[in-house]
Amino acid sequence: MSEHTIQAGSRVSAAFAFRDEAGMVIADSEQNGPMVYTHGQGDVLPGIEQALAGHQCGETIQLTLPPEQAYGEHRPELVFEAPLGNLPEGVDLNPGAELYSGMGDRPAFTLRVVKETENGVLLDGNHPLAGKTLYAELQVLSVE
Repeated sequence: MSEHTIQAGSRVSAAFAFRDEAGMVIADSEQNGPMVYTHGQGDVLPGIEQALAGHQCGETIQLTLPPEQAYGEHRPELVFEAPLGNLPEGVDLNPGAELYSGMGDRPAFTLRVVKETENGVLLDGNHPLAGKTLYAELQVLSVE
């Protein structure tokens, strides 16, 4: 393999565009800058890492990422009602607002407010793109 072929340990830079099932751009390198990662360390979505392996600088690939190769399946057990008394005072509880959970040595994770309920709010711990198929176009800009 050439030293400019993507393999474990390669530092990769790629232009990208991610679209949802309706063709709407979710994220792209024009807005966010290129994706830069070390191949083989799990720094990017599993489907992207698998697809880029063996490619070289200058190549463009298009791929479909089903949920299991992207942000995982939507897990209904991560959607739950939180009573107002269990939530910190002064936090934004409007739909779409994000709350961060985690205490002490436990890692923080994001909970999104779905809607107000009679007793509190409905929270969702899934990634916003969980359960969705994504469409990606990637152009390898550099391989080191």
